[in-house]
Amino acid sequence: MNISELWQENANYVLRVCLHFVDSMAAAEDIRQEVFLKVINSEKPFKKRSSVKTWLYSITYNCCMDYFRELKRQQDITDEISRTGTFYFKDSQSPIWEINNVSEMSSPLSQLFVELCFGEGWSREEIAQIFGFSVDYVGKKIQIGLQQLRKMI
Repeated sequence: MNISELWQENANYVLRVCLHFVDSMAAAEDIRQEVFLKVINSEKPFKKRSSVKTWLYSITYNCCMDYFRELKRQQDITDEISRTGTFYFKDSQSPIWEINNVSEMSSPLSQLFVELCFGEGWSREEIAQIFGFSVDYVGKKIQIGLQQLRKMI
């Protein structure tokens, strides 16, 4: 079965499984895309030890759990920035980032990523790797931050 057939036969199933775990249609659609990207990029193709739906359910479940871990990590970082105005990386004694008075964006995580990208010269890939987010997620947060900055200017 090629990926096109797999998508046609199972895309709605995977979306329903995602919606079982998450309340947002947008998040469910993003997770569904992630599932099929994992299938495409997998070094371990389907081995027919179970049904295709069982295999896809397992991948979908793991992607949903990754989504919740990412939300938790995002909330922890946002809480730290909101509470202290500073974000420390790992056990560093000096902050990796401090809120400056130039911008007061509503999303501290977006502000952090904009500052790291444009102020410190970090690439989106570096930010994603350091914080454990996907490059797409970092890009979205940077885009949100830039939109907020445009409104402020």
